[in-house]
Amino acid sequence: MANHVQQLIETLQQELQYQQELAAVLDHKLDAMRRYDISRLEALTQNEHRLVDEIRQSELRRTDTVRWATRQFWPQRRQQPATCKELAQVSPEPEKSRLLTLAAMLSEVAEKVQRLNRIGNIASRKILAHFDHVFQIIAQSGRDIGLYGQGGKRSLLEQNRLVDALA
Repeated sequence: MANHVQQLIETLQQELQYQQELAAVLDHKLDAMRRYDISRLEALTQNEHRLVDEIRQSELRRTDTVRWATRQFWPQRRQQPATCKELAQVSPEPEKSRLLTLAAMLSEVAEKVQRLNRIGNIASRKILAHFDHVFQIIAQSGRDIGLYGQGGKRSLLEQNRLVDALA
């Protein structure tokens, strides 16, 4: 019986490590956004995608392990797998404490990752809105490109330059 619980503990530890690494990567991404460090941002994004894939695989292993443990402790229970808290209640003491601690730590780190994702999303939207505004100004400045008209005279329309758009 303890075999499935031990596997669950190992899976939760691995998932916690991935989530902590993801939180660090997201924090570094926010720093790269602040500094407009595009090459670092791209590298961190690749690392983020790798970690998300690892977390998905870990979640699949965790779900599978929880189902096996649920069948082992509650053979009549078929619909919904047991929660970590329920598995901890029927486990002996060293595993019980470890399960509860890991579940709490994983929940805390997942909330941090969610918060960092939300902040990154807001920052990305603001950066995109800024670039959209710059591109609108550039598009408006294309009305007069500074050439001579049919009468041989340069038009006197006000011109917007890229420097004006960024200011």
